[in-house]
Amino acid sequence: MSRQTMFVCVCPNSGGSTLEVAKHKQTKQSTNEHPTDRLSSSAVDGDYDQRLTDTQDACSHTHVGDEPSWWAVDLGAIYDISNVVVFGRTDCCTERLSNFVIEVFRPCRNKTSWFDDSIVTLCHHQQEKIAHLDAACPEQTVGKYVRIRLKDRNYLALCEVEVHGTFVENVYSATFPHTCGFPGHKYDGNGEAVWSAIVNSEVQCTFMCAIMNICHAANFNMKTSICSLMEREIRANVVVKSDHTVFLVN
Repeated sequence: MSRQTMFVCVCPNSGGSTLEVAKHKQTKQSTNEHPTDRLSSSAVDGDYDQRLTDTQDACSHTHVGDEPSWWAVDLGAIYDISNVVVFGRTDCCTERLSNFVIEVFRPCRNKTSWFDDSIVTLCHHQQEKIAHLDAACPEQTVGKYVRIRLKDRNYLALCEVEVHGTFVENVYSATFPHTCGFPGHKYDGNGEAVWSAIVNSEVQCTFMCAIMNICHAANFNMKTSICSLMEREIRANVVVKSDHTVFLVN
């Protein structure tokens, strides 16, 4: 296959009302094969060349580390993601793009860590070797970070990654605090609630937590409609409780 043929088939998704939202965004990868090139940013630079033999900056590339390799992009805001398009190497080494998952992370609070304290949605699992993939995500795949992660220890090489989605909210400029909901769970805090009352809905419960500075978790009991507002507790966690819904508030 000629390089000209490759470029003809590589084109942004123009269907629907979604936008490509990953280009030139901040990226990370688990390890760098080289200190000055093949960096994670090469996968969102708009260069669709799938041959590292053409230029050392054409693709991102990891080492084989102690853990399975991964690459990730920060979209800069919350998006409802429809599909992720992945371009791997065509000059060799297609085994470096197989048995991987595409994950979408929606952070519960504004934190510097990319993956901790988030709701994780699996967009796609790809077992077979590929050089190009257009992976459709399930409906309501919402998040800020997209990670491509191998399931076994190997090199990971990505020549370009597109993320298509629609804007939901800007986490950092929103006046209303960012919340993260867990249906079927409750907040396992050790102390007493700072406020408790019967409310009309979980939305009202979450709003009461959002306007109270010391509140960290809005714990709504669906059977009794009791809303309990909780402070942040050391070593507390979100635990399964089928008749509850908990919202963590930044």
